[in-house]
Amino acid sequence: MSDTYTDLLAALVGAPALPGVRCRGRSHLFDERGADESAETAAARHEQAIGLCRLCPSLASCEQWFHDLPESQRPPGVVAARVRSA
Repeated sequence: MSDTYTDLLAALVGAPALPGVRCRGRSHLFDERGADESAETAAARHEQAIGLCRLCPSLASCEQWFHDLPESQRPPGVVAARVRSA
């Protein structure tokens, strides 16, 4: 996965520029649960990601972008302080 989560999202599904995002450089926290990862480990990691989202200055823009995407294009993992499975 890219070191820059938002850059990866932009490349995959056209995410807008989101200045000051808290997820930049922390993609490992936002990724969906790994095949060999315990549910507890993934949940703890996702809680950290959600905490960062809640403090993010771009949360409202990220939420709007996420909700404007068709269901089939919404990325898995933590986005806009929500966990979505693939």
